[in-house]
Amino acid sequence: MFWYYKAMKRIIVAYDKNRGIGASNDLLWLRDLPADLRHFRDATMGSTVIMGRKTYESIGKPLANRHNIVISRTPGEIDGVTVVSSFGEAYAAASTKDVYVIGGGQVYELAIDSVDEVLATEVDATFPQAEIFFPEISKEAWQETSREHHERDESNKYAFDWVTYARR
Repeated sequence: MFWYYKAMKRIIVAYDKNRGIGASNDLLWLRDLPADLRHFRDATMGSTVIMGRKTYESIGKPLANRHNIVISRTPGEIDGVTVVSSFGEAYAAASTKDVYVIGGGQVYELAIDSVDEVLATEVDATFPQAEIFFPEISKEAWQETSREHHERDESNKYAFDWVTYARR
């Protein structure tokens, strides 16, 4: 018997109180939230990750144990990466049932209407140097389904919440 499993499409993102996600092609909090980096790794491991070219360049290499897809206006090949020119091509090329859109700002803007969930790390801080922002999460379109608060500690410089939003 053939079973059809619908792919679950998610955005995974971390942003500050103003929805800032990056500056100078890096995270605003640099490496000051190792719990969030572990959360990202654990959530996306074994899945397909879709990102823009600038995000890929900031990472500098394919993410291990994931099918890496880069959306780029400039055709070309990247070793260990599937390069496509649109979200339609990216979703069609996904090789796993779980697909995560991992940035950056333009890619999030394009993806927000096509995903089922947003997994957000809401960082309890404001970074005035933010240049890239995550789109507003509309209360009409999205419903918060879980929230887990974490206080700052010796390893994590900022308090943060892991929040899941599901499409209504």
